[in-house]
Amino acid sequence: MAVTMAEAAPPPDHPSVDQANSMLGVSQQPPGNQGNVLETFEANNYSYIRVSHPTEGERWLAAPRLELAVGNSIRYGDGSRMENFFSKVWKRTFPVIYFVNEVVLEKTP
Repeated sequence: MAVTMAEAAPPPDHPSVDQANSMLGVSQQPPGNQGNVLETFEANNYSYIRVSHPTEGERWLAAPRLELAVGNSIRYGDGSRMENFFSKVWKRTFPVIYFVNEVVLEKTP
């Protein structure tokens, strides 16, 4: 009995991974905003992050929960701006907070 090996291949005209990402709008570039973590704490599935911002001085972010430390350099997307957001867990109102989908750690202190 002879065993033959076949190589799996996508069907003809199937997009490559890069082409599919491009069609779906998936960015391969890091998020566009950069800052240093000034304060961070967690609540439920979120991390609240006070970050330095070049034009606003500082900015609050809410992102999917991740481990960060004060001094970390991060990159993050524009997100959705919310005004007067009240956190029930922290019993605190954030005058302006940005809910972002992704935070990328650049370096540790």
